[in-house]
Amino acid sequence: MPKQNRLMPLLPAAASLLLILGVMTVFSACGPKADGSWMHCHDCQNAVAASAGGILVCFSAAAFVKNRPLRIALQAIATAGSLVVFFIPGGICPMCMLRTMRCYTVFQPFVRIMTVLIAAGGIGALVGSWRQRERIPA
Repeated sequence: MPKQNRLMPLLPAAASLLLILGVMTVFSACGPKADGSWMHCHDCQNAVAASAGGILVCFSAAAFVKNRPLRIALQAIATAGSLVVFFIPGGICPMCMLRTMRCYTVFQPFVRIMTVLIAAGGIGALVGSWRQRERIPA
């Protein structure tokens, strides 16, 4: 695969890395309670970080796989995974009861924006891989 075609799947991979770093630092969910235990949204944060790690691995692997059907499959799995991650905070995984808490005001919007960007980059990578013709060895 030419070097310029490797860049396209690396863009959503980079966005996935930003998602992981963001939800674990600046855009994290609520902190621990006074007694040291964690709220429900902390589980959502961990689920988003782990899922984004899987998406990162798939897009990164797709950038270096020469087998076109495998590359398309990896990109499709990662793109679908990013759409699932969109629904983790507040949908798949319950969060805090008050809508004014950090998990709803900071964490959830960041996850939703980043997953839309990842999915858009994944669709772009899929289209690029789909249009690329396989080279037949001479």
